[in-house]
Amino acid sequence: MEFAVEAISPTRKKVALSLTAEDVNAAIARIVAEYRKDLTLPGFRKGKVPASVVERRFGDEIRSRATSEAVNDSLRQALEAEALSPLSRPEADNTALFEKNAPFSCSLQFDVLPAIDFPPYEGLDAEEDGCEVADDEVDEIIERLRGSMAEQKDMTESRTPRDGDVVDVDYAGFEPDDPSKPVDDVKGEHFSIVLGEKQALDDFEALVKTALVGEEKEGVVSFPEAYGHASLAGKKVLFRIRLNAIRERILPEVDEAFAKKTGHDDLEKLRAAIVEHVRNEKKQAARSTSMRALLDSLLSRVTFDIPESMLQSRIERVLGDRRIRLERMGKSLDELGKSEEELREEARAEALESLRPQIFLMALAQREKLSVTEQEVEIAIYTMSMRAGQEYKQVRDAYYRSGLVHELRDRLLADKAMEFIYAKANVKQTGAPDIAPDAATAESAEKAE
Repeated sequence: MEFAVEAISPTRKKVALSLTAEDVNAAIARIVAEYRKDLTLPGFRKGKVPASVVERRFGDEIRSRATSEAVNDSLRQALEAEALSPLSRPEADNTALFEKNAPFSCSLQFDVLPAIDFPPYEGLDAEEDGCEVADDEVDEIIERLRGSMAEQKDMTESRTPRDGDVVDVDYAGFEPDDPSKPVDDVKGEHFSIVLGEKQALDDFEALVKTALVGEEKEGVVSFPEAYGHASLAGKKVLFRIRLNAIRERILPEVDEAFAKKTGHDDLEKLRAAIVEHVRNEKKQAARSTSMRALLDSLLSRVTFDIPESMLQSRIERVLGDRRIRLERMGKSLDELGKSEEELREEARAEALESLRPQIFLMALAQREKLSVTEQEVEIAIYTMSMRAGQEYKQVRDAYYRSGLVHELRDRLLADKAMEFIYAKANVKQTGAPDIAPDAATAESAEKAE
């Protein structure tokens, strides 16, 4: 077998394979031997069927397997010899099957990572913001904890609702210009919200605050242009409401008993746990920001092409995600009033923005011989399934069935390359000093939230 490699573009290669008649015959003979091993036909003992009979009976099937396995094996040898790693499925120009005693040749094209003239990426200077936690940040979390642990009591006082109250409301929407005409999907009974916490539109809350328990009120509510339901976005609706109940929230005192209910021994340990929890979140955010600044600096010093197969795949992903988001709002891509060419051009720009750092890091990982193990892929899928509250096996099957596992592996490889760069950077802490929490404190922080 002989091969020749040709660069079609900076991100696309062609491997031309040439197999002699002897190579072809040997490949066919290997498959025939496999068939003969366990084959039983009338008049012949198991494994003793003549090769000529096997070839006549399973001719096309044998030639198909011989062609596929020999071409794949030859391509593998060529890729190993040239240190090439295809990013896309190789496309063959010859789909014919082997013919006995005849040579065979074909060319296969595939995308590869671009050759990048990397700027120095070890020992770079980077800044990471400190992780100071202010008292008011701790107080805010404690207030949220109090709210989640509050008791509710029906109001006996005759008054209108105010911020902090829990209200029970019936409502229905009508066209402002025709108050007898209901608005679709704007109706509810015993709708419960906490006023002042942005759980409903401002106009709606303002209307509720004008009513006493048992009273009916009406008023116009304006929906924002970016409202989630497309049929209501930017629309004005006449709301008629009935206030069924006002419940006062009784917040617990911030004392030792409160701390114990959150899983901590005392207030001091509760606050310490919250501090460490917030610090860890800030540290992760600061690290991500610093990493991105470092990567942006490197990207500003290089130019390279994006593999076409990855670009087209990402464009389709962007368009698909956009279509899904619009459908959830009751809209479609057609309603945007843009041509298919305009939509694809927008998706292309978004795809390039996300792919450029990924390609850079994947190429760097290839240079540094970094790799992603199957175990790391499985852990990533398991983590995603746990966060989404979905069954691991279903998520895993979906990733492998759709081919998304390849994109996941690419992202993990890029992440590993970024970690490689950052581990070798000279990171300077700015602001408050970083304090690493011990395991016990970190566990307490999780309980706090």
